[in-house]
Amino acid sequence: MHRRALIQAGVTTAAMALAPAVLAKPVADSGRIDDYRKLIGDGMARHRLTGASAILVQENAVVWAEGFGHADRENGIAMRPDTIVPIGSVTKTFTALALMQLRAEGRVDIDRPVRDFVPNLRIGTRGADFNRVTVRSVMTHTSGLPSDVFKNTGLESADYTNVVDLLNDTELAAWPQTIGLYSNIGYSLLGNVIRNVSGQAYPDYVRSRILRPMGMARSGFATEAGLPARARLYYQDGRPTPPLELRDQPAGGLYSSVEDLARYAIGLMKAWGGAPSPLIDPASVQAMFRLSNAHIAIETNKKGLGWFMFQRGGAFAMYHAGSTGFANAALLLLPQKRIAAAILVNSVGGDALASAFAFRVLEDYGLKTEDIRPSPHLPPVDPNATPVTLATEALAAHVGDYPRKRTFATITLDGDGLTLDEPDGRIRLRPLSDGSFQPLRKADGGQPQVVVGERYRFAEVGPYHVLFSQSDDDGEHQAGYRVVTAPLAESWRARAGRYDHFGYQIPGAEQILAAEINILQERLMQLQLVYNSGAFTYPMVVAGPRHAFTGGLGPETTGELVRFSEDGVLTYSGLTFRRSAG
Repeated sequence: MHRRALIQAGVTTAAMALAPAVLAKPVADSGRIDDYRKLIGDGMARHRLTGASAILVQENAVVWAEGFGHADRENGIAMRPDTIVPIGSVTKTFTALALMQLRAEGRVDIDRPVRDFVPNLRIGTRGADFNRVTVRSVMTHTSGLPSDVFKNTGLESADYTNVVDLLNDTELAAWPQTIGLYSNIGYSLLGNVIRNVSGQAYPDYVRSRILRPMGMARSGFATEAGLPARARLYYQDGRPTPPLELRDQPAGGLYSSVEDLARYAIGLMKAWGGAPSPLIDPASVQAMFRLSNAHIAIETNKKGLGWFMFQRGGAFAMYHAGSTGFANAALLLLPQKRIAAAILVNSVGGDALASAFAFRVLEDYGLKTEDIRPSPHLPPVDPNATPVTLATEALAAHVGDYPRKRTFATITLDGDGLTLDEPDGRIRLRPLSDGSFQPLRKADGGQPQVVVGERYRFAEVGPYHVLFSQSDDDGEHQAGYRVVTAPLAESWRARAGRYDHFGYQIPGAEQILAAEINILQERLMQLQLVYNSGAFTYPMVVAGPRHAFTGGLGPETTGELVRFSEDGVLTYSGLTFRRSAG
């Protein structure tokens, strides 16, 4: 890949761009600002990005804001702190804030089922209690709703009000309030809650209740006629991208500038600190910024309400990143220190730079990226545990296939222990006195050796019998859940092969061209999705004569419905495929 030097034209400082009401009083550390400039410059060159803007808030006031590169290269328009760029999933924090406003007014109980507010929601439940799909669980991505439905994702095809019908044509991807499963379409469902309760369309509500009170005049949605001119978006080779507006406005449809994001961050942090605010009362924002998913046994991130959370001891930070595929954003708040940072990038591939900048600020002010990791739920490992003998029946309870996000693992009986077969090798599991299993791996044909610093443990999580890894280095992670695989029916065997996409196609940089159904070990099934950018594989758990679910338990795009029609059409996430003529 060719490296492209950072375009220096159009660097704009905060003093030139920001309104007097938010001009900086604190003095920034010039050395630290120089480090941020270098990080952004190096990242733009490395990832071949066209434009970026960044801002830093200290003591609830802007101390630095700058644009880099171009907002519109063809017309020589520089990137500035007031340049408008899509913020992607950072929009979800606005949706969560809107719900907390309605909660404070007594109009929404976030612990009530979503269908109390969207009565026409009738998604398949796979036997789960639908009442556990609460507003709160959707806000924390623990509702079990699918990550997305790809059908009609462009705004030209549908809008957020149509997602109810799309969800009604699929099923839950996980048992509610059991695992963390990121859901874009879930936040569009929350947009319907806001619409139904407030009587306002979602964009109108956000404009009147959040953007206007905060003076965010350079923020809004593409459907609003008054939204000022926006930055052009670019591929990494410098070509402008085609227009792309998303159906899921409550999940990722807002446009903003780093100046406006600073206003938003300052407003939230002031309210969190107890100051009167036109935005929200202190108790509500304090609830948003409180750990809200500690009870979820299978999670990868700490979360507040609408935000991801870094927390160590009493110190914390709130964070959200966003991407539309073409543009990227990150917003970080450290309310206790009255510090915030935001970055916007108008290019494909800018997500790495956005997160690198936000995480540098996070670490500069006392927290670490690993502070997002949830606390363990399993009993701690006893370093002095000794081997024990378990009854065969007890060991047999763990035997089966264990689908993960990308592949299967298989556990079988092995004398007085178990064998775990994974794609990268075989591990013997020896039961220990603390209830864990000690892994032993055979190397170079010799005797099995203990894998130091790692244990395995089984636990019941909702309806799932889950295999966990407990590692000194990586902490606690789920490693699949047990399924008892029935003999593969001939009707499923006959479905193996390649299926070419037809019908509605995903707009944007990545598109799915084909699906392949493969048979593994003569009894397991695998789905491979062929994108224009590469291929991704998913284990399939057969659930009926014509439908299956992709395997794994989060953190995204797992448990998704794969369905065959009577005439052999494969449907995945609303997209359709038919058997290749070749």
